[in-house]
Amino acid sequence: MGCDTHMIPWKRDGRILYNIQTDRWDVWDVYSKPFALHCGECFEIKIGDHFLPCRIEMDPDWVIYLSNTRFHLHPKASYRIRVE
Repeated sequence: MGCDTHMIPWKRDGRILYNIQTDRWDVWDVYSKPFALHCGECFEIKIGDHFLPCRIEMDPDWVIYLSNTRFHLHPKASYRIRVE
């Protein structure tokens, strides 16, 4: 997968929301203003009680890869994440 998020000594919790105007997922609640994710960027997504390393890609819709498993992101959902 190429994402070594477990190696980051400190991380910030936030969330991602879909931005229909830019057709991208924006990271909120981490920095002073939201920023857009791009293909290939790595972060951790909360699944149940755990944060798991993942990578976001466009295929042809936005998906995340956790190891070799692909999950489609729902544009009306908000996902808890952790970033460096």
